[in-house]
Amino acid sequence: FAVSEGVLRVVTEDVVQASLVSDKGAEATLVSWTTETFTAAYDGATSEIANVRIQYTLAGTAEEVSYVVKVTPSRAQEKEFYSIIFAKECNFYAEIIPALNAVLKGIGEKPLRFPKCVYSSLEPGKEMIMLENLQEQGYSMQDRTVGIDAAHSLLVLQELARLHAASLLLQAITPHQPLVHRFQALQKEWTKEFNIGGDFETFISNHLDDVVEMFEKMGGCEEVVAWVRKIKPEAWTLYKQQLVATPPFAVINHGDCWINNLLFKYDKDKRPVEVKMLDLQCCRVASVATDLLLFLNLNLTGPVRRPNLNTFLASYHATLTSVMQKGSSIVPFTLEQLQQEYVDRGYYGILECLMWLPNTVRQPEDMMDILDRTEDARNAERDDVLVMVDRNPLLKPRIISVVEEWMERGVIS
Repeated sequence: FAVSEGVLRVVTEDVVQASLVSDKGAEATLVSWTTETFTAAYDGATSEIANVRIQYTLAGTAEEVSYVVKVTPSRAQEKEFYSIIFAKECNFYAEIIPALNAVLKGIGEKPLRFPKCVYSSLEPGKEMIMLENLQEQGYSMQDRTVGIDAAHSLLVLQELARLHAASLLLQAITPHQPLVHRFQALQKEWTKEFNIGGDFETFISNHLDDVVEMFEKMGGCEEVVAWVRKIKPEAWTLYKQQLVATPPFAVINHGDCWINNLLFKYDKDKRPVEVKMLDLQCCRVASVATDLLLFLNLNLTGPVRRPNLNTFLASYHATLTSVMQKGSSIVPFTLEQLQQEYVDRGYYGILECLMWLPNTVRQPEDMMDILDRTEDARNAERDDVLVMVDRNPLLKPRIISVVEEWMERGVIS
């Protein structure tokens, strides 16, 4: 497929020149540049994404570099929502990451593992962000349909712990100024600004209708169907309650820690050794558990998550403790309290999975625009999920493993 018209319209020579100078310095001289496709169709639900390949000279030597550009999608009627989430990501890179990294540098910790941002713009209709191309540095994405194994999961959980710990340390520096007041990126909750074919309450309600049909077709899921029907009238209220940030668990969250927003680097034996986290359009201040619940329930199969859950939470807590101790601060909660918080916020993890897991295991050739909320698009998505019950062997075991786990904990009852 071709580079989108939106990318071609906003990525101008001035933008490319500014990105190059930001990254390589004023002595870098632009020679030529091209835009290339970078992701498969529908990989970026809220962005149009491309690769910008640049030829330049520096100190008389010919060089080449490439950047990944994200721009607002070509949707005319919902520009305000996309502008809001683009502003969140741009401000996260411009303000929050430098502040968090300054704290980590002060205690001898490495910077947080996000790609370098070389250019951003919030000009209405031309919102964009330009990032270093991590694939050129040897990072790659895992197959989202298969899920993440334990080795990859530990890397992600340890990096989430570093993000959360840096947030706690930063808050401790200015205890009377909440981080949500300090940083613009954290002041709007994206689900409350959602307006694509209706508000987020409608979005959840529509998905739960589809979920009921999916479980009925699977058969043997009467208790889950009854629970979904019971909670549907208050689903949005319950969801918002899960996002209320209360000490001691309140931290800056990534907000969308799923497999397509994670890139891994490997050693010579093909073992994962490092992770980079992408896409900060859903960032918020919330409980540490919301990041953990989304990641562990949406991205891991039951045989990976269930026997290793205590190990995963212990590894997260150990990393958090290590960073906090380097910062001469006490960890505000024990491992046991973290485990209980994980259960107490379980509704959030369940609902995220019910809405997004079918698309996570959908085969590449069957991908669709899940944010197209026209009646025809909604019907097509529902029908496809029902077909997947019979034809996609990944769907049923993945989603059943989640609901069975939360039934055992009493959250689904």
